[in-house]
Amino acid sequence: MRMVESMLVAAVTRLDVDKVLALAVSEIQSGKDSIEIIEETRQGMTQVGHLYDQGKYFLADLMMSAEIFKDVISLVSDQANAIAVMEPSATILFGTVKKDIHDIGKNLMISLLRFNGYKVIDLGVDVAPERFAEGCIEHRASIVCLSGLITQSYDSMRLTVQALEKMGLRPGVKVVIGGLVNEQVRQYTKADYWVKDCSEGVKLCSSLFNLKTHQEIS
Repeated sequence: MRMVESMLVAAVTRLDVDKVLALAVSEIQSGKDSIEIIEETRQGMTQVGHLYDQGKYFLADLMMSAEIFKDVISLVSDQANAIAVMEPSATILFGTVKKDIHDIGKNLMISLLRFNGYKVIDLGVDVAPERFAEGCIEHRASIVCLSGLITQSYDSMRLTVQALEKMGLRPGVKVVIGGLVNEQVRQYTKADYWVKDCSEGVKLCSSLFNLKTHQEIS
């Protein structure tokens, strides 16, 4: 299995579109976890980024890797819809915070969450703290995911948490931050959790909902 994984990463790195799609379809049909397939594709895309930084790839190559990434996400999503339509089990509010317009990581994690049966409300990018609070009330979300890939986003995350607190929402809402973050950023923003990648984020949200369900039953 590790050989197939390496082949997928390598194919993305080589920008071999046909090979990437063939491997992705094969893995989907064999029942491999969708998160793993997309994570391997992301790793290949990261390698392309490194080669671009080294001057070995050009901007067109970087753009092609992004298109390959989108194609794999579409394949996984189409397969999920063909297998079953899952009833949303919980609502998650998601957005890129104020002063930041990056959305690749946000869009990927939203796709993975929806694939796993969660209802996700996408607020988009450059989202004001008050909009998160309003959306949380409107959609009765119990998890709020904040994405940010620039240092200016840290203050926006902190202000968003404060907005949730001001509306009295914090006791029942967990805040998860992702992007260019770490434990120090989590402490600064006063979020509950931080994640380093999308697959970790999906697993965290799943565990939080499982814990919430157990507590409600108890």
